[in-house]
Amino acid sequence: MCTYLGNKELLNRWKIGFLASRKISSSAILPTLDWAVEISKRADVVVVSGFHSRLEKDVLKFLLQGKCGIIIVLARSMYRKLPKIYDTVMKENRLLIISLEKETVTRVSERTAHKRNKYVEELADELRQINSL
Repeated sequence: MCTYLGNKELLNRWKIGFLASRKISSSAILPTLDWAVEISKRADVVVVSGFHSRLEKDVLKFLLQGKCGIIIVLARSMYRKLPKIYDTVMKENRLLIISLEKETVTRVSERTAHKRNKYVEELADELRQINSL
């Protein structure tokens, strides 16, 4: 029971799943941000993530400024109002937001986060994962 908001055609493109733990090695941060800058320039790929951890949010900032597609998988119900930071990419048809949860799920739990991450892995044609320390 998924809810979609945005360009569903992004599901048909090459998708790179991106998952980063909450706690990561500091040596992983710069290479990951460099990767985000490079991948953001590619209009032929889509990055799929929950964009929930600190590093995932930092990567999202670079992706929003680029040309690549972005699929955000929520571990909670769909936004009632789209955050302003997504206005431009939504107008450019570069964004798809997917909610896996019912309208009553307003907070991310360990269960919903695990479900979201599993879904990101299933959607992805390729996976980039930054693990904990």
